[in-house]
Amino acid sequence: MKKTLKIISTVSIVLFGILWISSKFDFFTEYNSIDFRNILVLIYLFTSLKYFQMEVKDKNAEIQELKLKLEKTKKEI
Repeated sequence: MKKTLKIISTVSIVLFGILWISSKFDFFTEYNSIDFRNILVLIYLFTSLKYFQMEVKDKNAEIQELKLKLEKTKKEI
């Protein structure tokens, strides 16, 4: 799931860049609207947010696991 979110966010920001550059040179004018580019930015922001939320959740779980191991090791000593 995390990898999918990362791919979607990367694709959306790359498409935004391509459309933005093409708007400067008047390419793809029939597909290039400000609304579509804004939707791509929103997709990028939402997927990035979800990706980083999942990343933080995984890291917090790993930190808790390591804390438990450390406490267990302290008790053995």
